[in-house]
Amino acid sequence: MDEEKMKILKMLEEGKINAEDAMKLLAALEQGGEEPRKGKKLRIRVTDRQTSKPEVNLTIPLGLAKVVAKLIPPKTKAKLLREEGLDVNTLISQLTSENIGKVIDVESEDKHVEISIE
Repeated sequence: MDEEKMKILKMLEEGKINAEDAMKLLAALEQGGEEPRKGKKLRIRVTDRQTSKPEVNLTIPLGLAKVVAKLIPPKTKAKLLREEGLDVNTLISQLTSENIGKVIDVESEDKHVEISIE
């Protein structure tokens, strides 16, 4: 990797690239040149903990989930946070990032809720 960094610095020195381009290239080297994968679907699973049977297994396009999330009234968001400990604003923020992985994983006495972006 040091050889690659030296090539970038040499291109900068020779004026073939500017400082901003050099920074981007160096950052890409540090990250392995890979961009984060983006999700396309929102999956919601609710499982009964006693029987392990799924009660809800819903997959919807992520774009639709973003639109619906914006339609939730502020009073409802506050109620969910107060009663369920669910911060809807954080959830919406995670949806817009589109990064693949678990968004919410909550277990109660009788239910397990998992929301993820796939």
